[in-house]
Amino acid sequence: MTTKNERYRRIALLERAIAEGGWSLQLKRALAAEFGVTPRTIESYKADLVAGYRKELDADEWETQRAEFLGRLRGHQRVALAQGKLGPLASMLGLESRIVGIDGPSGTPLEGIVLVTPTVKT
Repeated sequence: MTTKNERYRRIALLERAIAEGGWSLQLKRALAAEFGVTPRTIESYKADLVAGYRKELDADEWETQRAEFLGRLRGHQRVALAQGKLGPLASMLGLESRIVGIDGPSGTPLEGIVLVTPTVKT
């Protein structure tokens, strides 16, 4: 049986592995083999990891972080537009649409959207 400290250690190793290479079926299988557990147990560790993240961020803090990120993203959009870098600008606009939820399924309300039209010097 796994001790509480060993479970926490494994979850920390899982977190590091995800940060370095992302989540994948291959990672899940590799960690299951390394720890001598089933892939389902690795899924349980991942669920605990996500639950920990959710506890760290209450709804207000999450919205604040999202708003700050959008502010930085929009600043980068203005710079890309001013420099004529339309490819990166398009990518950033796509990211923004996912963050604010306007790329959701049809019928998704578009409430709270602020359109930013950058000034371009010609």
